[in-house]
Amino acid sequence: MMFTLRQEELAENLRPDRMTKRVKMPDTTPGMDGGAACIGRVVIVEDQRLVAEFLQFHCRDLRLEVLQHATGYREGLASIRQHRPDLVLLDISLPDGDGLDLARQIIEEQPRVKILAISSHHDPWTMLQVQRIGIHGFVDKTDQRPNVVSEAIHAVLGGRVFYTQIVNQSSAAIRRDPKSFVRVLSDYEMRILSMIGESKSDDEIANTLNVASATVQSRRRDIMRKLDIHSTPKLIHYAIVNGLTRAEQLGRKKPT
Repeated sequence: MMFTLRQEELAENLRPDRMTKRVKMPDTTPGMDGGAACIGRVVIVEDQRLVAEFLQFHCRDLRLEVLQHATGYREGLASIRQHRPDLVLLDISLPDGDGLDLARQIIEEQPRVKILAISSHHDPWTMLQVQRIGIHGFVDKTDQRPNVVSEAIHAVLGGRVFYTQIVNQSSAAIRRDPKSFVRVLSDYEMRILSMIGESKSDDEIANTLNVASATVQSRRRDIMRKLDIHSTPKLIHYAIVNGLTRAEQLGRKKPT
């Protein structure tokens, strides 16, 4: 995955004089780093080492206690269950599962825990799921700087929802488009479209859904008509651009 900070820029941002200023907080918890009070407990779930190390440094600069850095779904879920943190900094794309699935599971099991997603995925389908699941905050990796991460962390810990502009822009675009997938397709049709986006044949889709190939062909025609798309390559492109290929992946792996 991509992160806009180049290594040289990251090193520059990590200089003590360039980092976000600490917010004055009352000393109500045991001290850390020479007596400074901890204002919250955090688990980081991020598989990209450079990003994870930046987040750890940044959290500590904000006087947040980093309990653990997990690199995947299974390790992240185990860590959150063990530590019951105040905040989870979560990458949506993980090597052994989908971060959206993990967010949903955390919210169901531990509704007190706040989740701030920090991801390069900002397609319409993903943005829709972020809001439907009830993730407390979202920051786009590809277009934000450290001060925005600080603002998001303080907002989410303070009980507020914090979404960077891309989330609201995506929602508005879906509302404006009378032929947007969420308005014209059923969940079943969106699942078929997600598999079409993965370039699966009608027979492969039929085997997955345990239906006749002719049924899939009929559904494909319905989808194309509803979206006003008139060729399979354009349909595949539509599914990819709108993030619908991730819809089939969501729920495919459910590590416990």
